[in-house]
Amino acid sequence: MSPLSNNSLFLEYSKNPLREFLHKGLCVSLSTDDPMQFHYTKEALMEEYAIAAQLWKLSTCDVCEIARNSVLQSGLSHQEKKHFIGANYLKDGPEGNDIRRTNVAQIRMAYRHETLCNELSFLVDAVKTEAAIGTQPE
Repeated sequence: MSPLSNNSLFLEYSKNPLREFLHKGLCVSLSTDDPMQFHYTKEALMEEYAIAAQLWKLSTCDVCEIARNSVLQSGLSHQEKKHFIGANYLKDGPEGNDIRRTNVAQIRMAYRHETLCNELSFLVDAVKTEAAIGTQPE
């Protein structure tokens, strides 16, 4: 998401869903969009992070998780991602988190992974139930 450009074009910063999405466990990241038009400093990405952290009262762990997500979603090579977020970054949950590189707490990574697994299980069960209902004669 690029809240500063969104704010300038169509969505008030306070209505941007980034904070809500992050707290619900979605893999959100911050980016820049046309830094010459929407940003006031030479460090457009740092500006996005600083404003987001201040306006949404993001914790240090929140900001670190967003930064980790940004690397995961980036076009960086596998080697570069290993360098920035750890050799095991492709693994799920806390196993894929190198806290020395990401500064994202293992308990947060475990919670995110457990929540995702529970949600996927819920969806699988719902599909199975729907399929079973659909095969019963009326």
